[in-house]
Amino acid sequence: MSASGEPAAAWTEVAITVRSSDLGSDQYVRGEVYFTFFEQSRLAHLRRLGIVPHFPVPDDAPNYFAIAETTARYRSAAHFGDRLLVRTRTEAVGRSSFTLAFDIVLAADDSPVAEGRSVQVWLDADRRPAPIPPQWRAELEATLTPPTP
Repeated sequence: MSASGEPAAAWTEVAITVRSSDLGSDQYVRGEVYFTFFEQSRLAHLRRLGIVPHFPVPDDAPNYFAIAETTARYRSAAHFGDRLLVRTRTEAVGRSSFTLAFDIVLAADDSPVAEGRSVQVWLDADRRPAPIPPQWRAELEATLTPPTP
């Protein structure tokens, strides 16, 4: 359940259109760009759950988390003008960390382009790992889901 009492949607989906600046000399999306697509979707997912505030950040915002690990696996090429859907879901929630999974598909036919994961570690005021606060843990756990959207 979300903070509003409604069931939380498991997946967050962000639409991205490939820009010319996303391409390498081979005219495909450069590998590192997929990580920025993951970031856009990660932030949208965590914003939707209320974990990441809209900017400017309020003075009373808690210390949040650091990205401890992020990975990508490329499935097929994306080209200039392609419309991509980046889907993010909560894959696991630990004591002081949580894992998000990403799927990028072509909007036209849902064919896979890339997939990835990121591990976030919750931090205390001294920037050390700390237990995820109960409110945010509940939001994350409400969106735990199996891999298929």
